[in-house]
Amino acid sequence: MAEAVPMCGRFALHASGQQLAEAVGAAQAPAVESSFNIPPGTAQWVTHADREGGVVFETLGWGYRPVWAGEDAPQPINARAEKVATSAFFRDAFARYRCLVPASGWFEWQKGESGKTPFYITAAHGPLFFAGIYDPPREHSAGSFAIITQPAAAPIRRIHPRMPLVLDPACYSAWLDPDRNTRDAVKAAARALTPTALKAWSVDTRVNRPANDDPGLIEPVADSPGCPWALRGR
Repeated sequence: MAEAVPMCGRFALHASGQQLAEAVGAAQAPAVESSFNIPPGTAQWVTHADREGGVVFETLGWGYRPVWAGEDAPQPINARAEKVATSAFFRDAFARYRCLVPASGWFEWQKGESGKTPFYITAAHGPLFFAGIYDPPREHSAGSFAIITQPAAAPIRRIHPRMPLVLDPACYSAWLDPDRNTRDAVKAAARALTPTALKAWSVDTRVNRPANDDPGLIEPVADSPGCPWALRGR
């Protein structure tokens, strides 16, 4: 059975479809509608290899449930990098159905004495792509995906113990390559983006409510200690 992963489960995407297509070498740009507070259970853009070896975008539901698992199976939004290759729930997708999940940044909540403080984590330049697995659309299924998570890099660990596996742009093609289907070959393709390419700052607690969706959600909170800060070995 899939294991719940302690990750916040919220991200933002406000890059243009053309930016996303150029980043992964897709022939057709997706019709992206900007969202600043994307919750689980919604249909979101992912990109993966097609049967001809090209790269395509399509929308899938965020909450992975393979078609063979049945209606009562769990729908985890994340898959642990430590177990995704061996878990009975995920391993077929890890070998055959890998995708990239585009994002402009993601949210994590830092525990403190007075409660949890939301942080927005993003890249200095361009969109991010999370490593993901998916189940393709079928006759009786609209398809679904999960984001792969890993232990947080030392700088991000001050906010949250886990983070999405953000891939380095140099390995996008290798990650999507359908001919890579062994555990070692796939893991060799998963090269994480260096944490020094990321930056983070605290944001308004309005992000706690998925119904709130506006650009103000990713703006730094005024006079927040250490905000914004680059993730450089802190």
